Amino acid sequence: MSRGRESSTSFGVCQLCQERTSKAAMLKHLASCAPRHDARRGESSDLCLLRVESPRARMYWIDVEAKAASPIRGLDALLRRVWLECCGHMSAFEIGGQRYSVHVDRGFPFATSERSMSANLDEVLTSPGQHFSYEYDFGSTTQLALRFIGIRRGIVGRTPARLLARNELPVWPCAVCDAPATLICPFCGGERNPFVCRSHARGHPCDDEESFLPVVNSPRMGVCGYTGEV
Repeated sequence: MSRGRESSTSFGVCQLCQERTSKAAMLKHLASCAPRHDARRGESSDLCLLRVESPRARMYWIDVEAKAASPIRGLDALLRRVWLECCGHMSAFEIGGQRYSVHVDRGFPFATSERSMSANLDEVLTSPGQHFSYEYDFGSTTQLALRFIGIRRGIVGRTPARLLARNELPVWPCAVCDAPATLICPFCGGERNPFVCRSHARGHPCDDEESFLPVVNSPRMGVCGYTGEV
């Protein structure tokens, strides 16, 4: 596993074949691995390869493949399932200066300029290399940065998007004993090391054991009520 802030190189695991490789090498690996793991039956379609990462903690990253002719909400659903969902918060993409919000889909947009997530990916992604952003929860916001890598033809079945690869769980040292932490205090912020092992949760300066959240493989770790379980 990666060593949290101490690691300069992030590694990940291909979710299709379980091969471990570096973040830098994963896209090259997927170029040959993803086609080998296409469905055997069904219609081929254009598939968009996307890299998603946390702009504030780049050891958290995933590679995703989504049908180009599918609504953006399919990508939203995958991001929620893999990384974010805790309390059904609102979310939005910002693509090419246009905001695509789940507010519109739920019937109460914040602004008339917002568009629905029913727009298809091939309507909003114009060329490989394009960058765009995503927000989940407009109170305790988790921000993500996305990059459109490219398109290929393939068969992935009924799902609009699938997870191809994700980073290994970083190892965060306990603030007391330096052993791998299993819990994080949501109140510490940047004031002190918020990570503790279970043995040292009691006696933590915030003195509220019941508020600890689990250490999980997500940039939303320690935020709101996120536990990594959907």
